[in-house]
Amino acid sequence: MDHLKAKYARSLSEARILIVDDEPINCEIMSHVLGDLYKVSSVNSGEAAIEACFTLSPDLILMDVMMGGMSGIQTCRLIKDTEAISHIPVIFITAVQHEHEQSECWDAGGVDFVAKPVNGIELCNRVRAHLTHKFQTDLLLKLTYVDKLTGVYNRHFLDDIIPKLEKQALRSHTPVSILMVDIDWFKLYNDHFGHVQGDVCLREVANAISQALHRSTDQLARFGGEEFIALLADTDLKGAMHVAKAIIAKIGDCKIIHPKSSFGRVTVSIGVATYTTSDSMTLDDTIKLADKQLYLAKTQGRNQVCGVS
Repeated sequence: MDHLKAKYARSLSEARILIVDDEPINCEIMSHVLGDLYKVSSVNSGEAAIEACFTLSPDLILMDVMMGGMSGIQTCRLIKDTEAISHIPVIFITAVQHEHEQSECWDAGGVDFVAKPVNGIELCNRVRAHLTHKFQTDLLLKLTYVDKLTGVYNRHFLDDIIPKLEKQALRSHTPVSILMVDIDWFKLYNDHFGHVQGDVCLREVANAISQALHRSTDQLARFGGEEFIALLADTDLKGAMHVAKAIIAKIGDCKIIHPKSSFGRVTVSIGVATYTTSDSMTLDDTIKLADKQLYLAKTQGRNQVCGVS
């Protein structure tokens, strides 16, 4: 457990702050106050903020309430309604004084207020307090969701994330691709080297797969035994096949010796299937379809990818 805490615990200096304000001077002031403490980025609209949530994965958002176009309230509501980014806390930077205006901010999903004009000490203290709370919560959640052997997510995580992922896909009308990854002839590897070395192999394979998943929204979990599952949001079959082939290459680069394999090294077979909102299948159905494609990859010689939409 201690090695997992060491792996997943984060320093506050690593925190990413996103400032959302359509007045450049306000962005400049807050960036100056926080820039030496955290990694700070800024955008000037609600629309840009939504995009930045996906590209930058901020740990905290400082949101102006009154902006041209999409207001801070509307932007916060959209963030909280979007599963993949709903966990990001939003602190409103506001000059509103009336109770009903403040209630609107709370109702939108904000976690705190900083009044204008911004006081640097107050801003630093509030940001540090919310980041500390978020990092502690994130760590506890990850430890609950993490497979202790490999350090990737576990089945408990899958049970929670799959319904949310399907709901988000339905709302945004975007595809979700599933990769079922299985180590070839792993029982023979265990029989030859023993279970201790088998555990080492599982960790190396999990690490190699993780390295092939480049987006923060890509999720990897241990499905059971020597089988892993990757969940790729907003990814069609073509994109998923590209990722699967990258995983095959990463495993090959590891050069893990496997005397009982016809390839002489550890390889994986991958089944790919894509969920789209235009058909009657559920995401669970798509997982079963990916598993069938994995079986096909096995029967066709292993160390390959088979996929279907």
